[in-house]
Amino acid sequence: MPKQDFDIIDYMAPIVVALIFAVIVLFISFAIINFYCITKKDDLTCFEKLGGRVNLRLGPHTMAVIRRGGYASTYAREEFEAERQLIQKASVAGIMPPKA
Repeated sequence: MPKQDFDIIDYMAPIVVALIFAVIVLFISFAIINFYCITKKDDLTCFEKLGGRVNLRLGPHTMAVIRRGGYASTYAREEFEAERQLIQKASVAGIMPPKA
């Protein structure tokens, strides 16, 4: 059997295949997962955070939500409500004056 001679294009094939794979994965994650699997109640995606820097909407959330930094966590709301109730109970009991 004769010795095989490889050209530069033969060595480029694995790089081209890797680039095609990366483009396909990026397209699937951006176009399909980002728009169809992420709801408006979910956290901001990295695409939306990146697009928010250049004022470009790259996901299901509106630009107002992206500029605001996303929805507040439900845990943050629960903590705020608990703190508000404690302050309200304390002001009713006369422990501390009500806030203005």
